[in-house]
Amino acid sequence: MRLPKLARVRLEEHLSNLESHFKKASDFLVKCQIAEPYVCEGTLKGSVCPWEIGVADTHGLTILEDFHDTLEAIWVWTYYTKISNRNAYKQNIDMGWKYITTNFERFIPSNGKTEGLYDCSQVLLAGSLYQTVFRDKRYYKWIKIAGERLVNRLLKIESPKGREYSDPWWMTHCLASAATLLNNDKWLEIAKKFVEKNILERKKRFYKIDREPKHRGPGGHDFFSENANKALALLSTFSQEKAVKDIILNEFLPSLPGYFVKRDTDENAWNANLAAAIGKCYLFTGEEHFLHHYFIIMDELRRRDHQNLSALPRSENFPARESWVTFFYAYAYASVVPD
Repeated sequence: MRLPKLARVRLEEHLSNLESHFKKASDFLVKCQIAEPYVCEGTLKGSVCPWEIGVADTHGLTILEDFHDTLEAIWVWTYYTKISNRNAYKQNIDMGWKYITTNFERFIPSNGKTEGLYDCSQVLLAGSLYQTVFRDKRYYKWIKIAGERLVNRLLKIESPKGREYSDPWWMTHCLASAATLLNNDKWLEIAKKFVEKNILERKKRFYKIDREPKHRGPGGHDFFSENANKALALLSTFSQEKAVKDIILNEFLPSLPGYFVKRDTDENAWNANLAAAIGKCYLFTGEEHFLHHYFIIMDELRRRDHQNLSALPRSENFPARESWVTFFYAYAYASVVPD
């Protein structure tokens, strides 16, 4: 499908700035990594803090280790390596992996079958991209453990109702995406069966996205759109099926709000997650209306990036830019880029 001139020009501009966006995001994430002069050695070295370390004190924040934030930074640094053919962040990537492998058992314990499921998802996402880009299998041991943990979880889920760190659709998306990159037919088949049972065989697959439940009250997160992650899971598992294209066009597209959705918590991350799904739906279908919805969100996120660093806080009222939100922003930015 040939795009109208205005949409084509807007997309071309977006794609031409891809490397610049990831370079700035990568530079910001370096500022979030716990390394010298903060630590020279020890458990925390290489971990990526949820926010920029240098300004943490200014905003009353502390330096924290974060397992999945580290994996998300590894994904961004690795993706930049892929599109630029430059190894500018290999040292940061290696430090990050050293932290991940050293602390793997703490966050994904071998005797805790339902613990660390979100961490497993990010191990798969970052690990499969790393292995593909660098042609380096040294971390496959941990990637395999994470994949098998998600396989076992998906086989036992009776009702796919989990949210945020327990969202089964994001798990499925990450498992299927890694299975495709690593040519793991078993993982892909398990993901397909889960999607077939819980999406394809259902009468109502999507509902109005702006009516999704919101997190209220202090604490907690609200960074995933259920509908967006269902679409991501569907595209990751059945990307060759015409029936799936019809579902995306006739059921997911009408569910889109057509504006940047206000949320009580994690507003920027939530909308970025939605944009990622919309972007991938555009690639899958070629339907211009997806591109229109995509840029409504991405333009607002860019407007909120006041310092033009390709880095964002979770919401407008959070005082510091954050590593994990920067990952979701980058993941959304790359969603309209063909593999």
